[in-house]
Amino acid sequence: MQYLTKCCKSTSSLVTLLTSRQNNIQRVLLALSSRLSQCYTSNERGRALLIYRLFVKLLMQELGSGLGGSWAFVVRSAIHTICHEIRKLRLSGGSGGAAGRTSADGEMFDICCDVLECVFSAALQSCAEELARHLSAITAVLVDVVKQNTAQSQKARSLLELLVVQNTDKLAGAIALLDPFPDGSAFSQLEATHSAIKYADGALTLREELELFLKTRAKCRLEGLVHVAEQLTAKRRELARLVLQCEEQQSQSVVVKLLCALLGLCRSNVEEARECRSCEAIEERSSACRSETTAERLEHVGAVRQAVAKCLGCIGVADLSILVLQSQRIPDSVELPGNLGNLEGFSSTEFQRNTAIFQCLNTYLTDPEVRVISAASTILQELLATASGQKFAATYKELTDDHLFNHLYPFRCKKKAPRAEVVKPDEDTFLSFVNAEVVWTPNSSHTDWIIGLVCNLIKSTAVTDELLCRLVPICKAKPKFCELVFPFLIHDILLLENVTFKAVISQQVRNFFAGAYGVVSSSRSTTPALLDCTGGAHEPVYKNKRSVRVLLDTIQYLRMQRRPAAGRPHSTEWDNNFWLDVDYLHLARAAHFCSAFFMSILFTEIWCDVRATEEAASEAHKQKSSQDFLLSQLDHVSTSSSSAEDDQDCTVPSLLLESYRAVGDPDGVYGCVVGRLTNPAIRVNMYEFEGKWEQTLGMHDLLKAQDPSRSAVGIVGALQHAGLEHLLSNYLERNGTGSCAALLEAQYASAWKSLGRWTLEEAPPSRDMGFNQVLYGSLLALREGEEKGVRLLLAAGRSSAVDELVHNGLEATKSVYPTLAKLQCLGELESAVGVVCSGARVCELLERWRQSDKFCLAEFDYVEPVLALRSCVLSILAEKGKNREEVRTFTIDCLERISSLARESGHLQVAEKSMFRIKELENIWHTNMLSWRLEEADVYWARKEPETALCFLKSLVQDLKSVPNVSSSTAALYAKALCLYGDWLATTHFKHPCVIMEEYLEKAVECVDINRLHGHPVAVDAYMMLARYADNQYQHIVDYTKSSTYEAKQALVRDNQQSADMIRLMDKNQSISNRTLIILEKQTVLDQREDAEMLKQKERFLVKSIDNYIKVLRAGDEHDLSIFRLISLWFCNSENASVNALISKGLEAVPSYKFLLLMYQLAARMSTKQQRCRLFQPTLDGFIRRTVLDHPHHTLPIILALANSNKDTELFKPAAKGRKSTASKSVVQEEDRVLAAKNMLSSLKSRGQSELIGSMEELSDAFIRLAYSDASSFKKVTTPINIPKDQPLLKLRNLHSVAMPTLELEMDKSSKYENIVHIVRFEPTFKLAGGLNLPKILTCIGSDGQKRRQLVKARDDLRQDAVMEQVFGIVNKLLARQAETKKRRMHIRQYKVMPLSQRSGLLEWCEGTMPLGAYLIGDDHKSGAHHKYRPDDWTAVMCRTLMTKSDSGQKYANFLKACSNFQPVFRHFFLEAFPDPALWYERRLAYTRSMATNSIVGYILGLGDRHVQNILIDCNTAEVVHIDLGIAFEQGKILPTPETVPFRLTSDLIDGMGVTGTEGVFRRCCEKTMEVMRSSLETILTILEVLLYDPLYAWNLTPLKAYCVQRKRDDVPADASSGDLLDITDKASSFASCSSEGDVNKMAERVLLRLRQKLQGVEDGVPLSIAGQVGHLIQEARDPKNLSLLYPGWQPYI
Repeated sequence: MQYLTKCCKSTSSLVTLLTSRQNNIQRVLLALSSRLSQCYTSNERGRALLIYRLFVKLLMQELGSGLGGSWAFVVRSAIHTICHEIRKLRLSGGSGGAAGRTSADGEMFDICCDVLECVFSAALQSCAEELARHLSAITAVLVDVVKQNTAQSQKARSLLELLVVQNTDKLAGAIALLDPFPDGSAFSQLEATHSAIKYADGALTLREELELFLKTRAKCRLEGLVHVAEQLTAKRRELARLVLQCEEQQSQSVVVKLLCALLGLCRSNVEEARECRSCEAIEERSSACRSETTAERLEHVGAVRQAVAKCLGCIGVADLSILVLQSQRIPDSVELPGNLGNLEGFSSTEFQRNTAIFQCLNTYLTDPEVRVISAASTILQELLATASGQKFAATYKELTDDHLFNHLYPFRCKKKAPRAEVVKPDEDTFLSFVNAEVVWTPNSSHTDWIIGLVCNLIKSTAVTDELLCRLVPICKAKPKFCELVFPFLIHDILLLENVTFKAVISQQVRNFFAGAYGVVSSSRSTTPALLDCTGGAHEPVYKNKRSVRVLLDTIQYLRMQRRPAAGRPHSTEWDNNFWLDVDYLHLARAAHFCSAFFMSILFTEIWCDVRATEEAASEAHKQKSSQDFLLSQLDHVSTSSSSAEDDQDCTVPSLLLESYRAVGDPDGVYGCVVGRLTNPAIRVNMYEFEGKWEQTLGMHDLLKAQDPSRSAVGIVGALQHAGLEHLLSNYLERNGTGSCAALLEAQYASAWKSLGRWTLEEAPPSRDMGFNQVLYGSLLALREGEEKGVRLLLAAGRSSAVDELVHNGLEATKSVYPTLAKLQCLGELESAVGVVCSGARVCELLERWRQSDKFCLAEFDYVEPVLALRSCVLSILAEKGKNREEVRTFTIDCLERISSLARESGHLQVAEKSMFRIKELENIWHTNMLSWRLEEADVYWARKEPETALCFLKSLVQDLKSVPNVSSSTAALYAKALCLYGDWLATTHFKHPCVIMEEYLEKAVECVDINRLHGHPVAVDAYMMLARYADNQYQHIVDYTKSSTYEAKQALVRDNQQSADMIRLMDKNQSISNRTLIILEKQTVLDQREDAEMLKQKERFLVKSIDNYIKVLRAGDEHDLSIFRLISLWFCNSENASVNALISKGLEAVPSYKFLLLMYQLAARMSTKQQRCRLFQPTLDGFIRRTVLDHPHHTLPIILALANSNKDTELFKPAAKGRKSTASKSVVQEEDRVLAAKNMLSSLKSRGQSELIGSMEELSDAFIRLAYSDASSFKKVTTPINIPKDQPLLKLRNLHSVAMPTLELEMDKSSKYENIVHIVRFEPTFKLAGGLNLPKILTCIGSDGQKRRQLVKARDDLRQDAVMEQVFGIVNKLLARQAETKKRRMHIRQYKVMPLSQRSGLLEWCEGTMPLGAYLIGDDHKSGAHHKYRPDDWTAVMCRTLMTKSDSGQKYANFLKACSNFQPVFRHFFLEAFPDPALWYERRLAYTRSMATNSIVGYILGLGDRHVQNILIDCNTAEVVHIDLGIAFEQGKILPTPETVPFRLTSDLIDGMGVTGTEGVFRRCCEKTMEVMRSSLETILTILEVLLYDPLYAWNLTPLKAYCVQRKRDDVPADASSGDLLDITDKASSFASCSSEGDVNKMAERVLLRLRQKLQGVEDGVPLSIAGQVGHLIQEARDPKNLSLLYPGWQPYI
């Protein structure tokens, strides 16, 4: 050093001399680290450490100068090098402790501490932020030393205190992110400081705790996982709230993120354990030191595994409300900074690829192995010396603010990069390195295989990228890096477009997968013992899941890259699937083998597409027949692959079926079995899927009879699921389990669930134990009080469960739920250990279980094991006399819940078994609990035994009636039993309606009122049941009075009266006439008395129903839709004084927000005229006024639009000469309502709303003026157009009181509406949306800074659109309340519609959407996806021309011809927009469900005019959005060319649903939607009745309007001016408003009658089942004969 200093002519120090080149310091540090790693004796290592300390101290003295730019690298390198050395010193002591250490170890530890202290001191002075980045790693090492309580622990603690206690001001942010310190006096001060900083602003919520953990999960210590588990256990209420938020937040939920993070730790843990077990073989080291190192690493890995498993067990089977858990993303080792982390897919561009490589290399600079650091350093030096490397560095620093290149500064080259060397690929060299079977499919480990393959590819001269071709050194050192770069290498080689290279790689990949697909296993296969999948000398690599997954990920990576055209006219996204010539069916089976089920489904569909294309090419001469419309793509292709060795179980439908089951799609399975249920294997699979265990058992019995050697697993599984535990036990005892693990598991499950069969053989704890074996052993040990034995077994069970998680795949939620249920069982069992063995409080345990139930997934298969285990634990607690009363009560509740879940899921035998178990316990315990008896009655009712159920329920009612000292819970149970008994009697018609109402339903309400249960859920149910029942009886009477029977009876009464009158006139035979007259008079009196009694009953039922509907609305929000029925009854009886009095008094206590649902209809009834009942109008006005005052932003636009009905006419008079205004009769007719609306506004202004109303009036006028401004001269302009300066809209700014009109404002029950998003201003330009009336697209800027586009329209009545959107919202509420539709997230997409007047309005612009027509055929009808993917097909214009010119006799044939030459392509939308398999599946599923929901609801509502421009597709969610809702309630059938289909279901829309077409998801979702609609028949009819009788509803579809509807789809001819067409529209709207009230009522009655028929399943006069009706509708929608008759502008061939 002195020599070097003397050589320097200046007075600079050695460090300054070294900084003359940026890599000098790095090279010295690497050399010193290398020497450290090569020293095997204590003396050598000590000397090397002293040298290292000396050099680091010299560097730290000048750290403030920046060390020539290497400061960040030096700090990080020194910290991590010393930390690794400390870890080695700690591990070299064997068992730890002072006795295990040598004095040399202590001296070296002192040196290490000295180095760290020096680095810390210098870094705190000059770069504390950099030190903070490494605080977690430092803490992890030093905490382990302190925990060992050795002589060196004090020094380690001093270093921790230096950082955490003494420098809190500089490191506060990093300290707050640290994991908690361990318990103990040594850490007391550290933990106190840490807690003070972390909780400086008070205690953190569970969400905040979890978010902190998620920020640091990659660096978390064991204590961090333990802390998370403690938080999840202690804050169960908060966890329940967070789980409930999953439904709305989906993958962004903190619980979902936590679960994904924990599952990622599981995967890392399994891989680390595998590396630990194989490290000796890989490193070829067998010294005692290394063996002990491996043992301690395994111990640490095991502890982490247990902690992760405990966290997962705390979450348990939470209802996450998502299908996809983890889609394919960036590898765990790569963290893209900033905005780069949000890019879809990993390394989809060259920049992202290079980012991933450099991030990995940067991570390897801190690797524990110096050889890895050396290789990474060499590679980085070379990469950053290239032009590509320097370009990447410059781009990276420009795009991100990441600190990556602070650490890589020593490797940067200051010189300009030399010109890149041109690597000439050589085919011979390539063949020698790559074209060898031993390279691709050797019998070796995965590590050897991937390293050899990657290195051979780089050496083959085919890799020409100047970065990729330099990676051999690091690839040899890091197998994981090989996995990362392997796809990049293949892609780079294929970019050369060398035929030989492609052919060789394709052949080798085909050969690899030809072996891989043959080992496809069922998704329900058992977990291997070790799950290492490391392969061995005796096993080919293609049977290694890790190796197979590498190649599958490579194929997926290639799919995401743009493939060059390579001589083709153009390249499409579909071509990206064929970088290699591979068999996608082989890939699909391999993906299934690897538990990559989404990928398996995608690859299967690609294979089907390829096969269908090949078959279509071979049959190109054939024209499409009508039968082709009814076949799915799966039906078109052969179900066997190209290989002759395929067996029956590997057919395409079976592969799809297993994959659908694995991902938890409840409907996709059905699309695979259509027409294939003759196959016994598929039939058994379906029986199991549907839970039909009796049929399953029967089929297994038949198959066993045919083949006695067949495994008994199927029979045992069926017995187990059917709840036949006794039969199962006898069967296993008689036949034995042999060596079958599944049978052994079933035997243990049967034993522990049977509560008393503790005679099975026990086994010592091990990772090979099955779950039920673990539970059996744990429960047995718990009974005997062996706490240690229980904990050992639980640890073994958790370890096995983590292995099972990784084995089953982590992509789909369905895949992880079974294991989460197991971990929850183990966690709950562990919590019981403290109660049984340590005297912990029973009440705390039970409360924890109660909280867990609040967010648990309500699926029987997952919850039943948890509840069954609880009942076993409770039995043990009861045996030991622990808190008997509470334990017994909870035991009964637990068994009752098992019965309830089993009953709801169809497992009636299990439910009945639980009831028998309760009876047994009740006979022993005499708890006098009664709630379970209600469940018992429910079970028999579900078993279709109504008489038995009624008998049980009647007995319960009588017992409850006689209970003295009634408590609130008993009163609630009594009311519930009365309601249920009354409901069942009504269903079975066993008693008279009056008896049912008086004896049961009214008594239930009376019980609620007497016991003041108004806040109890039973109160709402009691009120609602009585209201509905009275309403039904009232409606029966109303219907009867309208029936022909009643009319006939009234005619007879009149005849009798006429006869009596005639007899009085004919007084010849007095005796005869008197007798006849008396008889006639008696009959008349009886008839009149009967009519009077009926009218009395009608009045009674009416008042009773209205009274209880009001109580329902006051009691809660569960039945808010009953407001429609209440208002309907009121409006229908508006002349009834008693009804008006009851409404006026009762609704005062109903919250005003409940009227928002039908504000349109309430406002339409406003009038200035005196009604027959004087109370009606004041009452109505009072409700409206109260609602407007409480919720002005929701209601004022409706009142204002009504007041402005004639604003268009007032503002704009006809300009053309001789043209008279058409605003005539409708204005006169609506003047009364308009005047009432204006009076209402005046009244509201006087009540403090003048500012808001004034602002809204200004805004409305401005919108209307802009809507009518002439833009015809800009018709063909596509760029932004300046808004004329005289438009008042530009002057409107900062309307603080006006909410953003097209933003759905969440209703505030408190009516405060604080911090609403208000209008700030409008941008000064607009665009034209196209169409007949040239609507204008505006941009409104809100107070939240967001820009929202709005569509303002003139000469178009948007009131019907607003009403239809209102109906959609109500239908969404119905769908959300049904379990089956809710779990599928089925809903109709809505958008905001705000009418401004009678003929103008404002609409929300549906952001991120595009019309189906725009995607499929383009705006010019000649481009789009059809032209892109099938350029040789006809254009849409050609098809339309053919159909337009066809006469009625040619339409059908020409339609088939057009379809044959215009093949569907919509499936490519999903492949383009969502290339990731999981995301592709999720979005396509959302599309199909959305199509099903819209189709059925649209059919019920008679929605027409569904051409391809009126249906939008959301480019982000893939849901469909229906717009332009002006043709509804089957008005499309009276268009000039009537519509002949129930909904749009054309070939392109079906094509987007996948290979199963309309079968499976679409059909099942249609059935589920129809089921909800039909079960809500009365609710829907009531809602629509209120809407259809709305006086503002424009019913008449005049010929002029019908002409305009179909005319607007065509291009406007040159000789037709826009003014003429606009006048036609105005006339049509005007004429449509002139219908008499009688005409409106008749049309409304006709529509309601047809609606009732639809909801009753009546089609063509024939009643159909739900499945039959849906099948009929799909058939009608797809029938080519119906499609051929549609208007050509509808374009049915698309």
